[in-house]
Amino acid sequence: MPVTVRKVSSPSEEEIQNYSQVLAGAFNYKYFAGALMNDVSLQIPMHRAHLAPALTGEGEVWIAEMPVEGVVGVAIWFGPGFKFLSSKEQRQAGWDDVMAKLDDRCRTWWPKFLSEYDALVESVLGEGVKLGAWHLQLIGIKPSCQRQGAGRALLEAVEAVAREEKVPICLETTAGGTGEKIYEAFGYTMQGAGPVIWTNGKQAQFKVFIKHTEKE
Repeated sequence: MPVTVRKVSSPSEEEIQNYSQVLAGAFNYKYFAGALMNDVSLQIPMHRAHLAPALTGEGEVWIAEMPVEGVVGVAIWFGPGFKFLSSKEQRQAGWDDVMAKLDDRCRTWWPKFLSEYDALVESVLGEGVKLGAWHLQLIGIKPSCQRQGAGRALLEAVEAVAREEKVPICLETTAGGTGEKIYEAFGYTMQGAGPVIWTNGKQAQFKVFIKHTEKE
């Protein structure tokens, strides 16, 4: 079936809820589960807490739609000069509400994780590269609609913008996941990797990818 993509503008609360459900379902309601106290009821609010900051005007939300199915994919982007949770307005757009529902262990872990994560990306890409690029914060496709072109279409839409602006695109994914092969197939280069500590004290490897759309 054909896939169409578009950037959303001023979506209704019902639409935001729908996008949040699509993302939660794409991750099988297990997105950072341990850092959300394994509370499934926090999955949709957490994805909304990613969507809403982008809708403050400091990021962009793109959706993929298919006939009959409706919205099958969602991508959250931050363009040059902006990044996720970099302002008070972003944090107040839903993130603070989710953090208030967590226990002390998880609430303390999140800012530490985000700081370590930023430091890892900076060390791999170089100072200021991520902030000067288009950054893919989150992308998810309905499991029943995967491998039908929705993910590629969501990436290509913003790649076109990045080429026009002559800036690169960067993203990260966990090592060993399906994302690695997908991004490589789409022309992204793994620039480096490093560990981040989970809530249980174990290490997880994250890989940093870049696509030099500024040179295309």
